[in-house]
Amino acid sequence: MLRLIHTQTVPSAIVVDDIDDGLPNKTAHRLGSTADPNAYARDGYANYPKQPCYVPYTSRANPLVAGYIDLNLTQRVTLSAGKGKISKLKQAGLLTSVLFNASDLATPVVGLADLDTPGVGDLTITGSGFDSLAPNQSSVVITGTGAITLTRSQILVGGGTFADGAIFIPAVLFTVPLALATSFAKVVADLQNSNVLVLT
Repeated sequence: MLRLIHTQTVPSAIVVDDIDDGLPNKTAHRLGSTADPNAYARDGYANYPKQPCYVPYTSRANPLVAGYIDLNLTQRVTLSAGKGKISKLKQAGLLTSVLFNASDLATPVVGLADLDTPGVGDLTITGSGFDSLAPNQSSVVITGTGAITLTRSQILVGGGTFADGAIFIPAVLFTVPLALATSFAKVVADLQNSNVLVLT
């Protein structure tokens, strides 16, 4: 799949009009034959696609995140990314893109939330699917005693580590010390919430 990300250098949505397939809301596809008299009226002509693609300025789910859309890698999308409108918009600095597999968007899973590891007050979380795909940013949400939300950037700047299967958060990042059995952890990745686990 291909993710098109708005660079936010212009304050409006960006149209990509040389593709007519691979769109997330596409329900009908070009048949490539005049045998169906409705095919071209429905799907657009070969050199005039009917369904333009808009990359929003911000994400609908989070207005603080740059807008993006995900496209299936159809032939027309691949051609556009190679030498068509997508390629030209990237060269102009209006879009960036990320190639990914659908499985990269898996819901994060917390397997263990271990308090006082490796040091007193530190928190180590292990599991899977913790890394978000750009432009989204993963975060750790602590509820209960010591409630706080820390983004991936805050954890890294504060001396912690953040990988797809393990997160280490040093004690200095918690404004209130966490407590066993009364603090709970979850990870948010690609706007999806993991299971909630009590600290042990």
